[in-house]
Amino acid sequence: MSENSYLGSFQFGGIASGLDTSSIIDQLMSVERKPLERLQNDFEKLQLQQKAWKEVDSKLSDFWDFLTTFKLKSNLIPKSVQVSDENVLSATASTSASNTNFKVKINSLSSSTSFTPTNTLGNIPDLTTQYYQLNGRTTPVAGSFTLKALDSSGNIMENVTINFSGTDTIGDIINQIDANSTYFTASLNNGKLKIEEKAGQEGTVSSILLGDSSDTSNFTEVFNLEGSDFVPGGATAGYIESTVHAGAINTSKILSDISSDVSSGIIRINGTEITVSSTDTLGDLIARINASNADVIAWYDENEDKLMIRNKEGGPQSITIEDGDSTGANKTNVLDDLSWIDTSGNYMGTIIPGTAANVEIDLDGDGTADLTKTTWGNTVEYNNVTLNLKSISSNWIDVQVTQDVDATYDKIKEFVDKYNEVIGYIYEKLNEEAVKPEKGETLSEDDKLKGVLKGDDNLQNIFDSLRNMAYGVISWSSDVNAQYSSLYEIGINSGDAGGTYENTMKGILQINEDKLKSAIQNNSEEVWKLFAYEDDNNKGIAIKFKDYIWNTTKFGGTIDQISGTTGTIGLEMRDIAKRMTSLIDQLQRKEAYYWQKFSAMEQSVSQMQSQGAWITSAFMK
Repeated sequence: MSENSYLGSFQFGGIASGLDTSSIIDQLMSVERKPLERLQNDFEKLQLQQKAWKEVDSKLSDFWDFLTTFKLKSNLIPKSVQVSDENVLSATASTSASNTNFKVKINSLSSSTSFTPTNTLGNIPDLTTQYYQLNGRTTPVAGSFTLKALDSSGNIMENVTINFSGTDTIGDIINQIDANSTYFTASLNNGKLKIEEKAGQEGTVSSILLGDSSDTSNFTEVFNLEGSDFVPGGATAGYIESTVHAGAINTSKILSDISSDVSSGIIRINGTEITVSSTDTLGDLIARINASNADVIAWYDENEDKLMIRNKEGGPQSITIEDGDSTGANKTNVLDDLSWIDTSGNYMGTIIPGTAANVEIDLDGDGTADLTKTTWGNTVEYNNVTLNLKSISSNWIDVQVTQDVDATYDKIKEFVDKYNEVIGYIYEKLNEEAVKPEKGETLSEDDKLKGVLKGDDNLQNIFDSLRNMAYGVISWSSDVNAQYSSLYEIGINSGDAGGTYENTMKGILQINEDKLKSAIQNNSEEVWKLFAYEDDNNKGIAIKFKDYIWNTTKFGGTIDQISGTTGTIGLEMRDIAKRMTSLIDQLQRKEAYYWQKFSAMEQSVSQMQSQGAWITSAFMK
């Protein structure tokens, strides 16, 4: 029994009469509920229509999204640029570029002003430096180290193990190598460890293996030998050498560990103030410099152990580096420790001014320059072609600009495919039959939606509008001077022939590839105009589609007026909901009425039974 506020907590039926009162009332109410069930079915149909319209809206919106970028010249009629040597330059062309050929010679590239410090960041060790002091990049671990000499077949000619402590000097370690190896001697050159063939052994060793799994030290890491290759000898000695001096640091080094006199404050580069903390790492400082408005790029050169800096833009403009703010206060002393400027403001290195790029262009292919371009960047613009300069060339480089026919064809084909998808979907919805469930069968949501919009006048209007735009002819203003007025003229039509009009009925488009490619090759600008030209009085086909779909799918547009919250379907659903609410109240009252009547009948029957029992009892006395 359904919840009914007009009924009490308990109902008694059939006790006196023996009737199945509840069943009788249920049957009566089943008849009474028929109008409510019809309203419920109508409400569900409207819900399905609302959902079906939402799917139509989604299909159209997807097409609108595509049209937004499709109409752009850069997408629809791109240019293709071929360069004879892409190691020297690369090139791109705007859609305004003419189809042409020319030659380019790069005499010089643009460079930006740079500064290279004279000194390294880490202290360059000498022969008296102890092993444990070589902690610029890693913590030194003393112990054993293995050195193997290999012949041309890869056979081990010599296997030498040396042992050293943390207090041993570099000179001590070199002496051990010299004393224990037949083939190698070691030396220290400007802080770099060099292991080379001994005199008389030149060319004997084909390669060298440094380290073994049994080693207990980190010798190769401390001396920066990892990543260094053995240079075979011959007339001279073969050797392997540190990539950088053994005292070099890395970007994880804290500034106050580089030098104890660093303090927090401000530095200025090209007039831009940059805050510095003594607890910053070198990497922190580099990141802060590069993120500033100083228009410079700073980087740590691992092989030089130097902090380099250059302007971002090419040209001769200098780099200014100053310690402290504009008043001279808040100095950090860090620039002195980085070997950029000393405490007097003098540069501690070399400033190399930037240079300009110089390019010659030969327009007629005779091998002589018709014009010369000079620029402070490595990008040169010529006749809507952008040349990206990579390296200097002594030879002429051919540049050919052509229409990218295949790219345009593929884009237009994508347009046709997406249009066909939309128009085909709408045609299907207009003509599909509703699915009727078998007895006891529950339909899927997709099956429920089938046939919901069959023959719908509003959907038919949308279908007709889209098809008419696809098959129609544009009436251009005389000032547009358009060569094409319809898709048919560039090889896009229904494809119907021989008296059949199936595609035309469905609004489908097909492409004549040869005809379309010919139009693109010979009149790409006119092809773009057919699709995407727009002014106050004229619109290309893609623009017409885009505007129509926008007016159809926007808030308050055609579909929203049909299936939106305040649309015709929404208003009808609200009206039905109100009627259902009223009818439910009436049914509850009717059910309460039936129970009241049957209860009164039961009471009467019960009284009659009681009186009959009394009379029977009286006669039996």
